[in-house]
Amino acid sequence: MPAFVNSALRTLALAVGVASVALAATAADIGVSPVAVHLDQANSRATVTVANNGRAAVVMQAEVIEWKRLPDHQDADAPTTDMIVNPAVFSLEPGQSQVVRVGLRKAAHPDREGTYRVVLREVPMPPPLGETRVSGQVRVLMALRVPIYVSPLNVVRDPRIHAVSHADGSIVANIRNDGNVHVRVGRLRVRAGDADPAAPAVSDQAVAEVVFPGESRQFKVGKIATHPGSSLRLELVTDQGPFDVPVTLARQ
Repeated sequence: MPAFVNSALRTLALAVGVASVALAATAADIGVSPVAVHLDQANSRATVTVANNGRAAVVMQAEVIEWKRLPDHQDADAPTTDMIVNPAVFSLEPGQSQVVRVGLRKAAHPDREGTYRVVLREVPMPPPLGETRVSGQVRVLMALRVPIYVSPLNVVRDPRIHAVSHADGSIVANIRNDGNVHVRVGRLRVRAGDADPAAPAVSDQAVAEVVFPGESRQFKVGKIATHPGSSLRLELVTDQGPFDVPVTLARQ
């Protein structure tokens, strides 16, 4: 290889390396437990543990917001005074954890579930004295959201589920929440209609969706190959338990 070409390639490799460094991003490693909080009239207080699993100290800010769902299924946040959170600001050294306490300021609603979120945001801080950072390095600030569900005094659980198989082999699961508390969908499993419930599923799909009271949602399962005359069943795994329904043929 000619010397000028080899030199040019070395220059290009160096430039790519510098660009990669310039675009490098760093972020804190923060963990939370539990991933959801459930409150009711008898249990109006709870804790969330925030852990710093990274190698640098962080400062975190905690607040509680109201969590709403718009008609187009988009989430909307709103300020609220319904909940208390303590501490509102705290620092975490590497390996340290902090217990954050949340609680209701008012009584639970008789017939409507309250939905909120604990928002944990990393506060921007100047670099430690003597630390050298690469020019152009991006510092990504963490923001975590933990849902809080406040059960009404009169809980009604009434998810309506059916599944339809289409001509292309795809299956669409429909869920309508006629209850007054949320339904969190975790998995969709499809099995042969005559299969043992403990048998491996022909399709096992993870999802993470919350269906609010009064909402309807659809979940599409990938194409499933079936034999003429065979049947399928769909198992919908939720926080209200598993629901097993037959898969019906769509009307042509």
